[in-house]
Amino acid sequence: MAIYKFYNIQLLPVNTKNYHEVGIEGYCELFVAVDELISKVRQNGEKLSSIASKMRGDMYFAPFSVNIENFPSEDKNKPNKFVRGHFLKFDDVNELVDTESGELEYRSHGNTSSKRFSLEFVFDPARHIMAIHDTRGLPSKNPLIEALMDLLDGHATRLFPKHNLEIEELTAADSVQKFFEEPKKGISSYSGRVTFSNSDDYDSLINDALLPEAKQTEQELKDMSVGKWETKYKSFKDSLMSDLPRMAKIQMMLATLYGNAEARYIAEDGAKKHYHMEDHPVRESLPPQPDGALNHSLGILGLIPIAKERTRVSKEILTQNKSMLESNDNSSTQ
Repeated sequence: MAIYKFYNIQLLPVNTKNYHEVGIEGYCELFVAVDELISKVRQNGEKLSSIASKMRGDMYFAPFSVNIENFPSEDKNKPNKFVRGHFLKFDDVNELVDTESGELEYRSHGNTSSKRFSLEFVFDPARHIMAIHDTRGLPSKNPLIEALMDLLDGHATRLFPKHNLEIEELTAADSVQKFFEEPKKGISSYSGRVTFSNSDDYDSLINDALLPEAKQTEQELKDMSVGKWETKYKSFKDSLMSDLPRMAKIQMMLATLYGNAEARYIAEDGAKKHYHMEDHPVRESLPPQPDGALNHSLGILGLIPIAKERTRVSKEILTQNKSMLESNDNSSTQ
């Protein structure tokens, strides 16, 4: 079965008091602009590499096809929308030479490749999450995000000058669970980053005991138009933190959907370990679908809410680890 990875693509207003989210229509408009650029390149007989993001190893990453699709909703007059298409990762080779002699074997008229990887994607504008086929040729996390930024940011700036484009890979909450549950001698360092969304997703990502504090912090930073929340904690030399600060735990829970976090710690057996959230991306397999390209794409679209759910640190998990989560409170009352 085909496997997909997921990326949160957000257009965030620089001033949350004066500007709002772009909504479904805004995200579709962004991809329409990409489609129009592809059409323009083909009409002008230009190389696809002319609109591509340059990658390492003389490779390029470019949009190849973009389609805005409708499918039925509860309101017959207002169908749901989603975006589907393909990216290409390729090289741009015009000449081939004999390996032994170096003599020219073939010269093309341009726009030719010796390596070409087609990467299917589906984008849900309501959840602003993209599913990309995790197959041969898919760049790793950071090069892929950089390439997507290259392809989308110019259109985003032109269409929505009062918004910033942010892209994050979805990571699995079960990795946070395992980190919380693993017995430790202590933690030497922690760093985390969260990009603030205007949606209410935070409410369902945080457990009830921590929600008021998290919402207060979130709202305070939003009111000041803080776009990113970055945190670092480090123990003294030759010592360890007995636990993560409370706000670091809140940040970790949010980072599965909106950022990244990492920690270095000493396990119970004395081994030095490194938890890196980006090492645990959400992956989902696509089961067999009815015949037809649209049905196939709708099947991929159906994976997106499942993937998003996998970023949520469940309340049951946090209740099981309540002693750890509330350790700061206990120590302060003793």
